[in-house]
Amino acid sequence: MKYLKKFFKDHGILFVVLLILFLIDPFNKGFLFGYLIAGFIFLNIPVFKRLLDLDFVLLLIYSGIYALIYSFTMEQGVQFLMIYLLFPATFYLVGKKIAAKVDSQHELFYIFFFLSFVFSISAVSSVIINLVEGGFVQTDRTIPMFWNGKPMKATAMGAYLTYNMAIPGLLLFYRQKLGKVFIVLALAIFVGTLLSVFRLGSRTQLVITAISIMVALFYVIPNQTKRDNLKMIVTITFLVGGFLILFPIDLEADYFSVLGSRLEESDNAGSAGGRTDRWTKSIDYMFTDPLGWEVEAFGYSHNFWLDVARYAGVIPFLLLSLITIRFYKKTFKALRVNKKNLLINGQILVYSIASFLIFFVEPIMEGLFFLFVSFCIFQGIIHGYLTNNQWEKSEEA
Repeated sequence: MKYLKKFFKDHGILFVVLLILFLIDPFNKGFLFGYLIAGFIFLNIPVFKRLLDLDFVLLLIYSGIYALIYSFTMEQGVQFLMIYLLFPATFYLVGKKIAAKVDSQHELFYIFFFLSFVFSISAVSSVIINLVEGGFVQTDRTIPMFWNGKPMKATAMGAYLTYNMAIPGLLLFYRQKLGKVFIVLALAIFVGTLLSVFRLGSRTQLVITAISIMVALFYVIPNQTKRDNLKMIVTITFLVGGFLILFPIDLEADYFSVLGSRLEESDNAGSAGGRTDRWTKSIDYMFTDPLGWEVEAFGYSHNFWLDVARYAGVIPFLLLSLITIRFYKKTFKALRVNKKNLLINGQILVYSIASFLIFFVEPIMEGLFFLFVSFCIFQGIIHGYLTNNQWEKSEEA
């Protein structure tokens, strides 16, 4: 709680409330709060100059080209012209601004966690309400958003759950004294999110959980004592055992109604749900149609970068690829700042992997754009951590 109070104090109640409302996106009007946040950043010239860097410029160029191409059709309305243009670069600076005030790895951890949880609130609430009203035995994977009843497809709804599904991997770094109250709260958030994933039938989200756990184990085990590893294995065994008692793997169970049917019917898991064929075709089309091609050719590419190539052409694809490489280079650099800081290193690692996994299999700009914006916030925080972490040298891990 003290870190949350400091967060409000450091950045001002108005700014933090606007950020929360932007992430929650009430009545699909979150973009309005995004405009106000952009005003906070750009109109404060000293702050803007201090935060400005090459990644901001690259994001702005990429977004500008993408917005220009979007302006010829504007399928989602004129608002998205400004949203595409401003938000990725703006919220990257927001992340840097947040990190500039951080004084410890615990503070950074809790800010990361708080923002990721806020990002999921609308989706989790909507699915839980749907479960209360209709239970698990529902075949329609489209869920109405509780703010206004607007139907949202399972893939879009599930995207907001991405960071919550990495919580099990996150908690493997528990020895850094997270506190029992926080661990219980985090587990409660994960269980609520997992039930939502069952209702949505999202296989991608389950993969995120499995991979985040495996990656966390590979990272944690070499960096802990044998005693800590033994305690961790025992704890995991009890938790998994308790979970399987509460939710046994039974495809006939009510809570597996949607997910179970998808798992039973899926005969193309080896091709990522048929996506590998689309990826191959997309690469071919990039050479034959470098300015982009119609979605009617074979549908969405179901890959962040390839769908950008389809929609906007090779130049935005190359810019986005460059931005991605720069972001992940900074991510790996952040992991090397202090290898003893397992808490923040683990969080950076599992959140980055969770983002990458969903980016690799979905058309982000056209379907899950605000997930990309949240990723830009986190990358801004990571960059700020790299440049404003004087506390690292004196803090005991």
